[in-house]
Amino acid sequence: MSLESDFEAIPIGFDLGEWEMILDEETINTYADRMQWKAREVIDKLHCAPPGTSIGLHPRMQFAKFTNLKSAIWAKSEHEFLKPFKMGTKLRIRGKIVDKFVKRGRFYKVAEFEALDENGEVLMRSRETGINVE
Repeated sequence: MSLESDFEAIPIGFDLGEWEMILDEETINTYADRMQWKAREVIDKLHCAPPGTSIGLHPRMQFAKFTNLKSAIWAKSEHEFLKPFKMGTKLRIRGKIVDKFVKRGRFYKVAEFEALDENGEVLMRSRETGINVE
């Protein structure tokens, strides 16, 4: 199959599923170190994760569903942080494809994600646009 036919086969509204993430101390510290997070007091005193700790799961969720399509170039990324990610929280991250389009011969896929806590409260919303490549 070609990139174009694989791309055309993706329905708008396609559910990317739901992944879980435990915000334990090790996970938070690993992410903070990777980001070179300077505000360590947020973690140490407030027991909150740096914003966007779950964002790294978004491309993995897409790659798991679309093994033939790879978004190698992220064209746009918007995030709305509604509440802090508290240490010890079990996050659920869900996503879906909300749009796709072709521009200048490139195939774009737009996905939206929500990170929810154990009570179902939305902590973060994301909208990400990636260019699909072979």
